[in-house]
Amino acid sequence: MALTYALIILFSAAAITAGLYFANGLPVFPKIRKIIALAIVPISVYRYLVKHEAVMWIRGLNMTLIPGQEIPFGDEIHLTIISILLIWFTWAALLTIIMNEFYKIDTLSNIVKFFSLPVLFLDIALFDIYATGIIGKNAFTSGDSRLPVMVIELALAISIGLSSVLRNNLKLPNRNAVRRMLTALPFAILAIMPAYVPQALIGYLDQTVKIENLTEAHRIVLYFSIIIPFLIFHALKDKSYEIKRFAMIYLTMALLWTYLSYWELHNFASVRHWPLHLCNTAMFIIPLCLIFKMDKLYNFCLFINVMGAFLAMTMPNTSSTVNALAFERVNYWVNHYPAFFMPVLLIALKLFKRPKFKEWLYSQVAFCCYFLLVLFLNAWFGDTDFFFLNGDFIVGKLGPWAEAIKNISATVELGGRTLTFYPLYQFLFFLVYVAISAGMWFLYALLFTLWDKAEDRRLRERDFKKMEKDFKEFLGDRPIDAPISGDGSPSLVLKEFSKKYGANKHYSVDHASFNVKGGEIFGFLGPNGAGKSTIIKSVVGIQTITSGSIEICGYDVEKQSVQAKLNLGFVPDHYALYENLTGREYINYIADLYNVGQAERNETIERMVSRFQLQGAFDNQMKTYSHGMKQKIAIMAALVHNPKVWILDEPLTGLDPTSIHEVKECMKEHAAKGNIVFFSSHIIDVVEKICDKIAIIKKGKIRAAATVAELEARKIDLEQFYLDTIYAEEDAPLVSINGDDILGITVPAAGGAEV
Repeated sequence: MALTYALIILFSAAAITAGLYFANGLPVFPKIRKIIALAIVPISVYRYLVKHEAVMWIRGLNMTLIPGQEIPFGDEIHLTIISILLIWFTWAALLTIIMNEFYKIDTLSNIVKFFSLPVLFLDIALFDIYATGIIGKNAFTSGDSRLPVMVIELALAISIGLSSVLRNNLKLPNRNAVRRMLTALPFAILAIMPAYVPQALIGYLDQTVKIENLTEAHRIVLYFSIIIPFLIFHALKDKSYEIKRFAMIYLTMALLWTYLSYWELHNFASVRHWPLHLCNTAMFIIPLCLIFKMDKLYNFCLFINVMGAFLAMTMPNTSSTVNALAFERVNYWVNHYPAFFMPVLLIALKLFKRPKFKEWLYSQVAFCCYFLLVLFLNAWFGDTDFFFLNGDFIVGKLGPWAEAIKNISATVELGGRTLTFYPLYQFLFFLVYVAISAGMWFLYALLFTLWDKAEDRRLRERDFKKMEKDFKEFLGDRPIDAPISGDGSPSLVLKEFSKKYGANKHYSVDHASFNVKGGEIFGFLGPNGAGKSTIIKSVVGIQTITSGSIEICGYDVEKQSVQAKLNLGFVPDHYALYENLTGREYINYIADLYNVGQAERNETIERMVSRFQLQGAFDNQMKTYSHGMKQKIAIMAALVHNPKVWILDEPLTGLDPTSIHEVKECMKEHAAKGNIVFFSSHIIDVVEKICDKIAIIKKGKIRAAATVAELEARKIDLEQFYLDTIYAEEDAPLVSINGDDILGITVPAAGGAEV
């Protein structure tokens, strides 16, 4: 008989698989696959809940848990073990195959290929043992409805899993993929372990071991309740959002499936048997929140369920006679433990946003609705005790004074029933719970603050270690203060530098390259928005580099930022000064940053103060300075350490003619010492008179380069040259007027670049 069913499963699975394989090109094919996968769910639920599985009553492999229950395999212990493992692994196989249709994750696909499908084929090969473990020793003669349902379940699951493998994933995974699969597989299996497995495979512990009243065993369980979420967090913290979300959906669905084994299908026919206890609701709410991203409902779990679950874990309401490994005890913890840690873990993994105070208020409104519902149901049925509002469990923990309060009752006649309420007790119960929930809000706020600090430190340490490793690889055998190229002499080199802001698809600067050598005054021209300031800000280290590289005196700006900046002086287009300081205090402060000796700084300061005529104001607070005076201070700050590369972004704006003349003289003197002066400007006349070389940028691309001497020799007007470059067609060739060394090329640019 078992062989007949096995052949039916195989032929059915083969037919469905073939149909799915050849229907692959249909537009509705993905939806069909999802529908078939979802159809497995009600089939499995019926098979699972219509009646408890036979092996559920096994204790210690060869003993019955409840008198009168049959042992499916008698004293054949090996068959019992095989059956339990088949049933357990089949749960994991079914869940992974169903979820594989909704989440395209390589590790999940490999689990389906190398674990789930082999398990299902093993079910077919050992169908006699598999069916007997679920239905009992009369599985093939009792006419049990679960038998044909199991046939349909296995056929559909195999066809979905097998067709997925044939369609997408026939090649063998590489070593890293195998490692990821072997790491994830124990998690996938353990998460969905049936609650009866410990008692079935191990048996009962000594009855003196109690998981209650904060005994040693109880405390150990509570300690692990804290440790396990941290392990899950550390395993997933650096994964992508989708991986984390999938893992948590799988975990919550697996735990829900395990928890449901407590019920049989007929229990749900009456509301009095519904899982309406507070922690019971969390088992259903959390998966819903994750799958459908229900943020508001999630806050109910965070503020209401977590606290209720914690109280239930510290004060278990299971009978003290229930063994520590009994099915009821394990199922109790499967119910309450996830309700305790899961909502907090979801915030830690950033799957949900941290709630604000208004979310706490919304959670209290939801709690009030829940409270009134169970209050009414308890009174309506009389023999229920949802949320312990009618029974004596909580009262017994509090003592005689609570019993006296609960004795105050009131009755209401409704629909031919007498509804009994305990108004004072139940009202105080509600208020105390809300008060504790408010305390939870403040506790969360404190924990979030501590968590942020710890997380920030962790990320900084991680980034620092990565940077340190990359930097050592970048330097090779060179010392840390050695330039990556050259001998440290003045130079400024951009190599294929590109910059893109955020998610913007367009580059603000696109593959810009040029060289500036010592002794040169270099003019950088371009219209507003062309990318001049973007390049300058990246050169001085204000903003990051998207791609390419920048070197100052041979030091890489991105990887050797400190060494590069020590060789740099910068005058921004919009100065930012500490205006409560005097000019002298500020310049001395900058000199301290660059470790300038006292004698050297004094000589530089006195010379610059005299040159810029600041004698009467230099010892006044800078907030009393005019715009032009502040600009002069910015220039002095850039020169106080005699940098090898002096960069100025629109430096002459707001200066009077005398100061403009002095700045130009400073530029010439600085370059004459063998240093670089690099500045952007819109004043063509100034550029033409003092610059040795120029480059023109347009829409983020370098469009022309020239030496000013060659322009003069060819009688090319710089202003006209600039305008011709700016108004040229987008695909016009790069123009080089004796500027090949500027652009870093050894032959003239293609397309008639020499004009």
